[in-house]
Amino acid sequence: MASDTGKAALAALDTILAQEPEPDQDLFSKTIRCLSVFRNALIETGQRTHLAHVNAVISVVMAGHFPLGKLPWEELHKARGWLAEVVE
Repeated sequence: MASDTGKAALAALDTILAQEPEPDQDLFSKTIRCLSVFRNALIETGQRTHLAHVNAVISVVMAGHFPLGKLPWEELHKARGWLAEVVE
């Protein structure tokens, strides 16, 4: 289950990145929900070694959803890489 939810979270983040520079803000909410489900699946299955990475990705996506300035595209691309490492 964690693998499936991780792939869904990665796909959601890819959708945001594909819409650069003007993503649909609802996608951020969807992505955060997917990431939260993935994080919870990791906890439930005892795979806690990657929680720090997933929590960091959630933080970056939240920063994109509620930016204080320009959207942090560079950080979102980095977060995508971190998430891909955990999912794969």
